[in-house]
Amino acid sequence: MDNLIISINAVLPLMLCMGAGYLFRRLNLAKADDAFYSKCNALCFKTFLPLMLFVNIYDSDLSTAASPALFAYALGGILLVFFLCFLIIPRLVKEDSRRAVLIQGIFRSNYVIFGVPIAINLYGTEKAATAALLAAVAVPAFNVLAVVALEYYSPNKTGMKSVLIGILKNPLIWGAVIGLLFQGLHLTLPQPVYKAVSDLGKMATPLALVALGATFRFTAVRKNLRYLAIGVLGRIVAVPLLLLPLGAALGFRDVSLLSLVVLFASPTAVSSYTMAAAAGHDAELAGQQVVFTSIASLFSVFLWILLFKTMGFI
Repeated sequence: MDNLIISINAVLPLMLCMGAGYLFRRLNLAKADDAFYSKCNALCFKTFLPLMLFVNIYDSDLSTAASPALFAYALGGILLVFFLCFLIIPRLVKEDSRRAVLIQGIFRSNYVIFGVPIAINLYGTEKAATAALLAAVAVPAFNVLAVVALEYYSPNKTGMKSVLIGILKNPLIWGAVIGLLFQGLHLTLPQPVYKAVSDLGKMATPLALVALGATFRFTAVRKNLRYLAIGVLGRIVAVPLLLLPLGAALGFRDVSLLSLVVLFASPTAVSSYTMAAAAGHDAELAGQQVVFTSIASLFSVFLWILLFKTMGFI
């Protein structure tokens, strides 16, 4: 029973934030439309999430939080899933615009929003530094590979230049890089500045989850049911089944194993919708994949945490 309660406490706050966003939209409390919530997502992506990453890395003790084996396994897992998707998805889907969306949606998780909060819920702020540092590895990998996939299937290919520009302009990457620079150079922020940056970073998770919940749509999915089944099963079932038991067998434990659970069992990244739309791919399918993997992942992450908690691994 204790393990069940711990697992619920790790995931339920995130579910409630998403549910609140859905309720706000249904009740029209803020008199807000899709454009408003889209701007909220953009604000989180460009400011609050990078600040959250920066603060978590800035506050971390790299000597204890850094785990080269964990980072190597995470990066290897991301690359493995990416290449498997490139082999399998074209055999199941004919349209290039849908191929790009499904490949991105299966290999790319919403780790930035889910990873650190769940680690804090279970282990506290100090040990969550490992989860934050993993974001510094996962976020660049996700963004580089996402740009590659979208560019590969784009009808208007512009070459590697657009790939590099997309990587260099990504604010999440800059948040992680600047945090590492402050750590490496032993730079210190003045206390008032640190307090402001920290407070702004704390807004990232609740605002992103509320905005995500507010954009949930359960209509217009019939024509995409087959593709959604591929995307949801791939992201929520196949990826964690492939990589999490292996990670546990290799000896990852505690916050390291928890970080892998969130990395490989969390839903498709919200920003995948924005990137797919901007690249001219099937934005409707991309948005639906974010919604339905988000719903399914709340249960899958809970079950994986409960399983490993019961086994004494986390």
